[in-house]
Order: sequence, then structure tokens, then C-alpha cells
Amino acid sequence: MLSGKASLNSSLPTQLDKVEVRDRGLTQDLAFGTARWQPRLSGLAAKLLQKPFKAADADVEALLLVGLYQLFYSRIPAHAAIGETVGCADKLKKPWAKGLLNAVLRNVQRDGEALLIELEHDPVVRTAHPRWLQKALKAAWPEQWEAICAANNAHPPMILRVNRRHNRRDQYLELLNTAGLQASACTFSQDGIVLAEPCDVRSLPGFAEGWISVQDEAAQLAADLL
Repeated sequence: MLSGKASLNSSLPTQLDKVEVRDRGLTQDLAFGTARWQPRLSGLAAKLLQKPFKAADADVEALLLVGLYQLFYSRIPAHAAIGETVGCADKLKKPWAKGLLNAVLRNVQRDGEALLIELEHDPVVRTAHPRWLQKALKAAWPEQWEAICAANNAHPPMILRVNRRHNRRDQYLELLNTAGLQASACTFSQDGIVLAEPCDVRSLPGFAEGWISVQDEAAQLAADLL
């Protein structure tokens, strides 16, 4: 993805097949979360590195960004995030990178928030959007472009659409409650349910049987409007 030759939507599914089922949710979060904040994380990495990575070491660069994402935007304890990230250098067969990764991540653990404040003058770091996209947003919405960037960075809720052939929405909400999953009815969609926390779809009652599907609330309204 960093090289611009592939997207996560096209490349991640085949990689998830190699991951233990219990770890797939975390893997997906790390991948999409790092991609979401990549402009900011790359700006921070550039400030801390003495020189940029060589093209042949793009995998180490990606690993560093994943480590930075964990420190800033995940609930993973810092010591675990750093330890696992550094340990992955061996899996890449690049043990030389362990010292570099450890030094950068320890620096961020200690002074990360202050470092980000120093970079706030750079709109790429501040908004986590590349310059070409900022330019397009400014041209279209000159007064709202930064608010749009902030909305883009927000983690979307996980929303379900109930299949009326199997259950009513209130019935499925009861099934979720029984399964220990907190959820509430969507505001606009008659069939929509928003989960309090994202989860693996395989833990949703009747997912394999087609009782529900994952679909954004706005997309759900299309059928009703037609």
C-alpha cells in the first residue's frame, strides 16, 4: 500500500487467511488504522529518523508505522506494542532493524505527544491527509475542509442491517443482548442496528445464515427511498 501498488481492500483478505481466527480482528484494525493515520505517522517517523528508509526496506518502514499506530491509537500496552513490533524484525529476516525500531518507539513512548505538537504546523501531519487531497477539499469546501478531514479520521461505527425475512429489528436486538453484545437501533434506517463496539461477524447470531449483514446506515436508506 505504501508503494501505491495495491489497496488494503484487495490485499488484506488473502493475508488474513494466514492469521489465527482470534487475531483477525486485531490484524484488520492495525492495517486499516495505520493506513488511516499514515500521513501523520510518516511525518513523525521522518522527524525521528536520521535518514529515510531505502526502497528495499519498505517492510521495515511499514512495521514502524504499525508500531507508532499502536502507541498512539490502540489500547495495547506500550511495552507490548514495542516488544511485538521489534520482535517482528526477525520475521522479516532483518534483525539489524531491531535496534532502530526500539529506539524510535521508545522515544515516542517518552515524548510522543510533544513531538506531535511540534509538527502541528504541517497540515499533512495535523489532518492526516495528503496534500493533493487537502487541495481538492479546500477547492470544494474552503470553510469546512478541516472538519471534513476530522470526520474522515473518525472510526466508523459497525452497523448491521436486519434481514426482515428472518427477524424484526427488536427481535434481533434481543438476540444480541443474549449474546452479550451491546447495540441500539439506528436513527433513520428501520432495519439498522449500531453496535457499541465492533466485533468479528462470526460472533453475531445468525450471520452465516443471512439473518443480518454489515451495511452503513446511509446505504440502507437507498432501498427505502427507491
